[in-house]
Amino acid sequence: MAAGLKTIIVLSFILAIGFLLVILSCALWHEYLPLLVVATYVLAPLPNWICSRCSNPDDFMESAGSAVVDFGRFCTAFLVVMGIGMHTL
Repeated sequence: MAAGLKTIIVLSFILAIGFLLVILSCALWHEYLPLLVVATYVLAPLPNWICSRCSNPDDFMESAGSAVVDFGRFCTAFLVVMGIGMHTL
């Protein structure tokens, strides 16, 4: 149990350092377009969260809300892949 918590803490620390380095490099070179990568990663979980809230978990048919959830996952994956693509440019 403690190993999983330590892993989450280390991964969040690495993510925070990565965001900090992107922001500092933007400020150093006065080129703020790489902040779009940070914005994309921050906005990426929103479609998944919104679509999971919009689906009705109390429906008697399991597959009725799955299209909405799948669309949210698709949009989230698209934003993550777009962030990776913008980061490589």
